[in-house]
Amino acid sequence: MKTWVMVVALIMSSFVNAEDGFDDEGFDDEMIEIVMDTTPSAKGALYGSVDFETHYNTGNNKDLSSLKVLTDVIGDYKFDNGNKITGNLKAYRDFIFDTGLNKHTITPESYDNEVNLNELTIEGSINPNLDFKIGRQIVVWGKSDTIRITDVLNPLDNRTPGLVDIKNLRLGKVMSKLDYYFDGLNLSVIALHENRFTKLPAYGSDYKTSVDLPTNIPSNNFSNMGVALSLTGAFESYDLGLYFADTYIDKPYLNGGVLQYDNQSIMLGTAFNQVVGSYLFKGEVAHFDNIIYNTSASNTVSKSRTDVMVGIEYNGIANGSVGYEIALKTIHDYSPLIDNALNGYKPEKEYQQVLRFNQTYLNQALELGIVLSAVGISAQDGGSARVSLSYTLDDQRSISGGVINYIGGDNPAIDSYKDNDRVFAKFSYLF
Repeated sequence: MKTWVMVVALIMSSFVNAEDGFDDEGFDDEMIEIVMDTTPSAKGALYGSVDFETHYNTGNNKDLSSLKVLTDVIGDYKFDNGNKITGNLKAYRDFIFDTGLNKHTITPESYDNEVNLNELTIEGSINPNLDFKIGRQIVVWGKSDTIRITDVLNPLDNRTPGLVDIKNLRLGKVMSKLDYYFDGLNLSVIALHENRFTKLPAYGSDYKTSVDLPTNIPSNNFSNMGVALSLTGAFESYDLGLYFADTYIDKPYLNGGVLQYDNQSIMLGTAFNQVVGSYLFKGEVAHFDNIIYNTSASNTVSKSRTDVMVGIEYNGIANGSVGYEIALKTIHDYSPLIDNALNGYKPEKEYQQVLRFNQTYLNQALELGIVLSAVGISAQDGGSARVSLSYTLDDQRSISGGVINYIGGDNPAIDSYKDNDRVFAKFSYLF
C-alpha cells in the first residue's frame, strides 16, 4: 500500500525535489525576485505583517532576553487555468545578540537571525472532484487546539515553550497531496518528501544549559519518503476524521552518541467533534505501533503507544469562550528504565491538561487570553500559565503583551524551565 500511495502522489509531483529546493534558510545559494502586477486587474496578492517583539525575564538574571524584528509575508498568484501558487516567507532578526544588552554567554545557532520559506505550493483541480497540492505546506489533522494527538505531519518551532499557540508554530514540509471529494467526504492521499523535525531549545538559550548532541536526520529520498491518508467528513452537527501515517515520528533517540531521527512508526487515528447547543465536544485517539526509547545511553527498546484526548468548549459567553482538554498517553509493555532524561522522563501513563479562556471587549478591539497547561493528573509534573492582551489600534496596527509563568514540578525536564518566567510585548503592522 505504501508503494502505491507513493506512486500516485509522485505522478503529480515529479518536479518536486526537497533536497535541492528547500532548507531552513529558504532557497540554496540564490536570490529570487518576484515582481507582481499591482493594478486592479492583478491575479496576485502580497500581504503580511512586520512585528517588533521583546521579552524581559523576571525569573532569572538574563533580564532583556529578546529584541526581535519579525516579518511574515504571504503571496499568491492565480493562473488563467485556475491553478494557484502560494508562498509564505518568515524571517526575523534578534538584535539582542548584537547590542550587548543580553546576558547570554553564546549565541545559539539561528537565534540571532533566520529566514524560513515555510510554505511554497502549487495547487489546482484535475476535475471537479479531484484537487492537487504540491510543495512545502502545512496539513492539520485532528480537532484539538492545544494538544497534539493525531496532528503528526508537521513539526513545530518550539524554541520558546508555551509562549505561542500551536497554530502559529507549525513548520511546513514538502508534500504531494491529492484530495478526492465524494458524498460529502474528503479522501486525502499524501506523500511526505521532506524529513523536517521540531526545533527545540538550543544550548546557550534561556531554556537549555546542556551542550547540544550531534544529530542524524534521514535524507530526503524515495526510500525515506513517508505516506499518509485521511478520510474526513463534515455532517449536520459533527465532524469526523480517520487518519493513517507511515513516517518518521518527531522523537529522536540516542545511539552511538548521536541523536537519531529515524524513529519510524505507523499511526492509526481518529478524531471527532460535535456541537450540542453552546457546547463543542471533541475527542481524538492515535495508536503508534513502534516508538524507540532509550533505556540507557547505549541501549534502546521499541514500544507501542496509545494517545487519547477528550475536550469540551463552551461558547455561551458573550464574545468569549472557555475550553478544557485532557490527554492520556500510555506506553504499552512499559519498562521503568524508560523513565530517564534521554526520553524526557516519560512515565507509563502521562496526563496533559490545558484550560483556555478567551474574551473580547470594546467592540472586539481588546482580546484577553488565558492558557493554563499542566502535565500530570494533578499537575504535579509542572506546566505553564500565560495571560495575554491584544488591542487593535486600527486596520493595520495592533499591540499585544502579557506574562508567562513556568511552573516547576516532579518532572525534571519540565522543572528545568521554571526560572524562565517573562513578560513580553509586541507591536504589529499589517500590510
